[in-house]
Amino acid sequence: MHRWAVVGMAVAILVGCRSVPFQETRLVSLAGVDPDWLREQFALAVPVTFRIVNTVTFEFKGHAFAAIGYTDVDTSKQTFTVVGLHPAGGIKLFEISGDSEDVDCRFAVEELSTRGDFARAVADDTRRMYFDRVPSPDAEIFEERLRIVFRQDAAEGEIEYVFAGSDGVLIKKRYYQDGNKIWSVSYYEYRRERGKLYPEGIIFEHHDYGYRLVIRLREIRS
Repeated sequence: MHRWAVVGMAVAILVGCRSVPFQETRLVSLAGVDPDWLREQFALAVPVTFRIVNTVTFEFKGHAFAAIGYTDVDTSKQTFTVVGLHPAGGIKLFEISGDSEDVDCRFAVEELSTRGDFARAVADDTRRMYFDRVPSPDAEIFEERLRIVFRQDAAEGEIEYVFAGSDGVLIKKRYYQDGNKIWSVSYYEYRRERGKLYPEGIIFEHHDYGYRLVIRLREIRS
C-alpha cells in the first residue's frame, strides 16, 4: 500500500463515545496520612529517566489518530524524545525532541506537519504528562477524606495535583486559568517495576481545544 494511504488510514480511524478504558484507582480513607510524607514517598517512586513504548490514540470530534509511541524522558534535565510509528506498518509518522522550553521537530509526515503547530502540541502535552508530577513543598494542601490535593501557581494559572488510593499515588493533574480548567491528566493502574511506579494508562484532555489522548503502556525499556 502506498505510504501516504497508510498514513491517511491512521488519521481517519473512527472512535465511539469517550469512555475510560482503564480501571479507576480504588479510593480509601486517607485520614491521618501526612501530606508531606505522601508527597515525598511518591517523589521517590517516580522514575527520573525512563524509556517506554505506548499505544497512543488522539481523539477529536469523533475521529482518532492511532500510533505506537516510543518515549524517552529525563526529568532531571527536562528533556524528551517522542517517536510515533504507524501501528500496522511501522512507518515513522513523526520524531520530536525538546526540553522544558524548546522543540525540535526532526521529522513529521506532511499530513501531520500541516495540521497547525503539531510539533509544539506534542511537546507541550509530553511535558504536561511526564514532567513535574510531584507538587512543590510550598504547594497549598487540601486534605479530604479520600483525597489529598496540592495546589500551586504555574505559568499564568494554577496547577492542582490529586493523590488517592491505598498507595497514595497521583491520580489527576489539572491546570486552571481564571477558574477555568484548561487541561488535565489522569493516571491509572500503576505498575511498580525496579522500585519505580509507571501508570499503565494515561488520559490527557485539553478542555480548551476539545481533544483527548489515550495512552496505554506496552513496554518499559529502562
